[in-house]
Amino acid sequence: MKKSIEKLNLIAALFVVVLLSSCTNDIGGDSLLPVIPDSQIKSITFDGGYGVESWEFVYDESGRVISIANSWEGGDPELITYDYSQSGELVINKAGNITNYSLDEEGRISKEFWNESGTAYARFVYDSEGFLSEVIEHYDGADHLKYKNVIEDGNITNRVRYEDDGVTLREDRVFDFTIASNPSSIHQTFTVDSQWKTLGGLFGVQSKKLVSNYTRILASDPDSNYGATFDYTFDEENRVATQVKNGTSSGGGFTESWSYTYYEN
Repeated sequence: MKKSIEKLNLIAALFVVVLLSSCTNDIGGDSLLPVIPDSQIKSITFDGGYGVESWEFVYDESGRVISIANSWEGGDPELITYDYSQSGELVINKAGNITNYSLDEEGRISKEFWNESGTAYARFVYDSEGFLSEVIEHYDGADHLKYKNVIEDGNITNRVRYEDDGVTLREDRVFDFTIASNPSSIHQTFTVDSQWKTLGGLFGVQSKKLVSNYTRILASDPDSNYGATFDYTFDEENRVATQVKNGTSSGGGFTESWSYTYYEN
């Protein structure tokens, strides 16, 4: 009888191991979640409460963005083009507005130049895991630290912002995460203030998990407790279909929403 019970316990344990290995997504094996395909984002539509803007992305064989069709309120799309023809450089042309960038050895943006002489720029620093760790603005002949990210367990847990002097703390934005993974690299911390520039890995890797909420700790008003929560819907492949952010700020409450489509693998 004892041997029969031990045999049943062994069978049950093996069943649990098989179930976990077959159903757990790549988030540390701590939750039963469906496997989400690593799909390239095809389009993003953003509604900030003042109008709807959309971007449709085209990639090359290396996964780099080469063009974007950008529309406002459903109007005729404006083309944004990417030129990688010069080694270590990128030129983005947005309806005739040219911005020049330098690229590091990994193909990430290391500098965004603000003038033709190259004396004013934003510099982007990455850690050993490929995360954007610092944004430094250079002007008037000096560096000014703007953002510093804190990365823990593959997620950006804090986005620290500094005043223009690059020394005085302005805000610590603290992020909490869901157990759902982020294989399509949706940009949520906005260390780079753009809805479209981060795609294709140009500013490093994104957090491995989706954000559940954030709290803003303001140096000038530490008791303000501003922040936001995130809600999601998912498509048939368990990819993020919509993302809605409801938040509070000094100007009152706000809602922002995103919808996503994907290229099929």
